[in-house]
Amino acid sequence: MKTGKTRRMVAGMAVAASVLAGSSLGAVAEGITLTYPVVAPNTQSGFTTDPAIDYAGNKSFAMGTAETLFVLDDDTKEVLPLLATSIEQTEDLVWTITIRDGVTMSNGKELTADVCKKALEYIFANNTRIGTMADVASIEADGQTLTIKTNHIVALMPRILSEPNVIIFDTEADDYSRGLIGTGPYILDSMDPEGNCELSKNDNYWQGTPAADKIITKANIGADAYTAALQTGELDWASVSDADLALFEDNPDYEVMYQNAGRAYYLYVNPNYTFTKDDALREALTYAVDREAILNGVYGGHGAVTRSIFPEWSEYYSEENLQPEYDQEKAKQILADAGYTDTDGDGILNAPDGENVKLNITCYDKNGFKTLSEVLQQLFRQIGIDSEIKASDSVFDDLTAGEYNIGTYGYNTLTLGDCYNYLQPVFQTDASSNFTKFSNEQVDADLAEMSITSDSEKRAELAKDIQKYVYSTNERIYIMHIINNMVKRKEVVNVPALFGGDQTNMSVLWKITKE
Repeated sequence: MKTGKTRRMVAGMAVAASVLAGSSLGAVAEGITLTYPVVAPNTQSGFTTDPAIDYAGNKSFAMGTAETLFVLDDDTKEVLPLLATSIEQTEDLVWTITIRDGVTMSNGKELTADVCKKALEYIFANNTRIGTMADVASIEADGQTLTIKTNHIVALMPRILSEPNVIIFDTEADDYSRGLIGTGPYILDSMDPEGNCELSKNDNYWQGTPAADKIITKANIGADAYTAALQTGELDWASVSDADLALFEDNPDYEVMYQNAGRAYYLYVNPNYTFTKDDALREALTYAVDREAILNGVYGGHGAVTRSIFPEWSEYYSEENLQPEYDQEKAKQILADAGYTDTDGDGILNAPDGENVKLNITCYDKNGFKTLSEVLQQLFRQIGIDSEIKASDSVFDDLTAGEYNIGTYGYNTLTLGDCYNYLQPVFQTDASSNFTKFSNEQVDADLAEMSITSDSEKRAELAKDIQKYVYSTNERIYIMHIINNMVKRKEVVNVPALFGGDQTNMSVLWKITKE
């Protein structure tokens, strides 16, 4: 496991008082070029930088052409000012934001609240996920003051405005689908139809002189090609497959960085379908899952086993509320006590009504879930439970239909560095990803309170309370958190782990250089 190498990340709602703007880095080495991958959104007409399409705002931020009003710090605990200097919830449904003075866009246009208003209106109207989270009723601009009014209380507004897809750009520029105008440290010079881009430094960048002279981003070369490109020097940094990490981990020419951002692999255990309606069988299954065997046998040890929704470093993690550890004998005893017996000696248990138990495991045929399901099949067989595997093109649709016993799933539990965007859709009564139809009045009440409070300690308290109830039903079995990697060439400095990810502070791009 790489648990010792993960970056500690926590989440909260505080807006830091410090200002990110700083002085120039001083003398800039001549001819420094940075080359790295940016997976390019593509439409029928080719690569696009339109932030309304396929979350392309993130790509413009990663290339350095545009920025957001706020960013999360490296631990995702605090919201830091970027193009804005402050945000205040002046009324329950009103957020007042001060836009930074003295910032110009790469076309020379002054950054004002009106420029920000138009960019946000475009993104909220055209990006369904972000628009739903923000729930904006209206946006008003007056000089450098931006006022956002919402239809309901949106406690996470500062974090939403730090989302790398919520970029500020000039909506009045000619064609922002092919190279939008923003405030970033680099200016797009050219791009080909595939999305490979060349950018030059913005000498008038508001934070100071960018450290590199030129940026080249490579699009859609494929993860398998990243290893060779790093070895030849074509790329300065990239994430590589777990199988290739050994090529870089002990190589002095490279540095490997790790990050557990909270993406969990887990099982839905359906309490509304055939055999898993039985509480005792579901409880036995929680003891039958050998997390270490799955992590090492399926994922090569590149992850962190978990008995919790959240990673141990998270403020939402609760040591008092964890799922059971692997205990095959305990699983067998629970089944025996509940009346499960092998009546014909074939190694498969019969339910108390005499029927042979056979479960349906539904999985994606990707992310290792098919192999994971095969390991589960073996583990369940060891306690006398037979199963069959159904590989699906759309697990979401299959789990929504409800004709499954076990469903494999992956979900980011800390979107925007916060717990709500996982807990609400997965555990609120009748929510979109509540495939087991879990319903609990106290959990619904906790989620309702969480939706309107921005106090980080209170949010953590509510998250821990929710976990007390959800683990007790044995409707989900948490297995592991993914450990992501970033390999960079040794001479590259100031690049954060997983640069380009939705939870990475990419405002540091102007400082990334080579020694």
